[in-house]
Order: sequence, then C-alpha cells, then structure tokens
Amino acid sequence: MRNTYFLLAIILLVKGYAAAQVNVRANIRFKDTVEVEKYKPDDNGFSYLKLKMQPGDYVIQNLGELAKLNNQTIIGVDLVYSDYPVGADFSELNRKRILELYMQFPDAFDDPMIQWQLIKQTGVERTGGIQNYFHGLTIYYRPMPSYASENTSINNIINGKTPPSDSTLLKVFTRSKTWKDMLVVCDVTGSMSPYTSQLLLWMKSNQKLKTFKQIVFFNDDEEKSNNQLAALDEDGIWTIETGNSDKVIDKAFEAMQNGSHIENNLEAICYAIKKYPENKQNVVMIADNWETPCDLKLLDFLKKEKVVVHIIVCGVTDRMNTSYLDIAYATGGSVHTMEEDLLDIAKTGEGKTIKINGMKFKMTGGKFVQL
Repeated sequence: MRNTYFLLAIILLVKGYAAAQVNVRANIRFKDTVEVEKYKPDDNGFSYLKLKMQPGDYVIQNLGELAKLNNQTIIGVDLVYSDYPVGADFSELNRKRILELYMQFPDAFDDPMIQWQLIKQTGVERTGGIQNYFHGLTIYYRPMPSYASENTSINNIINGKTPPSDSTLLKVFTRSKTWKDMLVVCDVTGSMSPYTSQLLLWMKSNQKLKTFKQIVFFNDDEEKSNNQLAALDEDGIWTIETGNSDKVIDKAFEAMQNGSHIENNLEAICYAIKKYPENKQNVVMIADNWETPCDLKLLDFLKKEKVVVHIIVCGVTDRMNTSYLDIAYATGGSVHTMEEDLLDIAKTGEGKTIKINGMKFKMTGGKFVQL
C-alpha cells in the first residue's frame, strides 16, 4: 500500500500541542509501506537508536536517549507500528509520531539524504502480546570517531599495516591519468578518515606523478560561509603547497585535531581559488556523500568565477547526494565514484536522465532528482 500523504515535503497539521495547532514543513519521503511479521532494525552497517512509544501513543518514553545523537550524522529513520486491530487507519497516529520527533529532534528532518521507512508489523493478531512488539522510531546514524582512533587508523593504512576499508580515491586517481598539479579541496571531518588515509597514501606512494599541487583541508565550526572576497576566513580551513607527503600528512592531522564538523565545501573552494587563482579550473573536491554542504548558496559565485570542480564522492551506496551532481553540473566539472566517472554532466539537458552506480537521476528545474 502506498501512503501518499508521506510522499511529499509534507505539512503536518496536528491538534493537541501548546499552540493548538502546529504547522510543520519537513523533508520526508517514505517509500511503500514495508510489511514484516515482527520488526528488527536493518543490519546496514550504521549504528541506531530506538525511541520507544506505547502501541497507541506518540509520546517518546526514553527521551533522554536523544542526547546520544548530538553532532552525529543521521542516515535514516524507521517509523514502526502494528496493524492491530487489523485494517485500522493508523495515519493520524503516525503523523503525530513524526511531529513528536520533529518537536524533540528536528535534526532528523534537516537533510534530504535521510531515508525514511514506514514499517507495519503484521504478527500481533497471530501471536498476541502486542507489548512484545516494538513501536516508535529507530534512528540510524554514523557515529563520529575520536581523533585518536582516526590517527591510528590512518597511520595503519599509510604504513601498510591495514588495507583501506574501500578504495574510492585510489581507483579514481588511477583512472584520472590527466590530473596533474591539481588543486585539491578535501573534507577532513571525522567521518572522512577512511578517505583521508587514501589521499595521504597516494601522495606517499606516487610523489613522482605530481597529481596534486596544492591541498586545502576543511572542517569548519560554523555555518557562516562566505566567498572570501572581503578577507580570507581561515576558520576550519588548512592549506599546504608541497609535494612532500610527510608535510601533507602532518597538516592533515593538524586539521583533524583542531577542526570541527561543519561541511563548508564551497567556502573552502572559494578560499582555495582566492589563494591559488592560477588553478581555479583544476579543482578536485573530495566530498562526503552523507553530508550536504552547508553553503550551497555560494554555487552561483563559483559559476560566475568559472571555477571547474571535479568531485570525488565518497561513501556512495544505494543513495547519492544530488548536491554534488548539481555542483559539477553548474561548474562544468565531473563526478567520480569508486566505480564510475561522469565526465560530461554539464551537457545534461532539462528533463534528461543520467546514470551512475546503477542509479538514475533526472534534471528537473536545473537540479538533479534521484529516480
């Protein structure tokens, strides 16, 4: 059964809260309802937190647990209910549950990359004991590693003690033989340590290729991004210009130890081209698929400045952050994943579709939408 009232950027209008009615606009897209005998969270490689509710209620019983999600990257949300009494209409109850989550934890609604699932349990009528079934919300998240664990992991990979968990950057660099003396803008927030290690490993093992000329690391602590025209804002931005891999490694660790968690991708590019204007058509951005840049408003500026951005998107699975497709499209750049390269994305016409990693995207109103 398709629940069409959840398929839009919905307006939830619910009575019973302090202001009598609360009007919430949220980025929620449920797929078809998933039916299971009895719910258990997906084994998808992410951590999760279960917010418990009584079968017919919308109040979160373990509200204090939400503090565990502070500064974590939310990946998905399961809304779980039971079809009992069988065939009853639970749409109003589920709306109230979504609103309760919004009131208590609006971060779950911030990013269109968050995948929502509506899950109906069908086993209660057969087994009885409705209290033995979970009801409420499960929030999947990617826990932020500590600096110490990042340091150990990266050093182990650079020194050949352990292999990378995947090889996105290594494969892209190997395929991109024309890249030389590139200006690299690299996300070094905590979740990116598996990919930072590959960048550093490549530089250590392939110094003679001179793939990169300058490197700008970014991990800001505030979202007030700007185009850097007035004055260089160095908060959360770290630069180095050298072919010496040891010095680059030291700079990366400095950035990781002293930076924060905000993805100021475009501000970092603006900083990079201001400092290295001779290389603004050879920008390589290493980006986190699961984080949307906070400063997409700067895209028009980059387009005006004719900056060409080639984007390596790390961590692509069954979803891809369309923000990076939009950036490459607007700047005449390219998009690269572990498996494929989109080199002519700027030629995509309105209403046309592109395909990468088995996923299809349609150009609609100047932006890409995943089909």
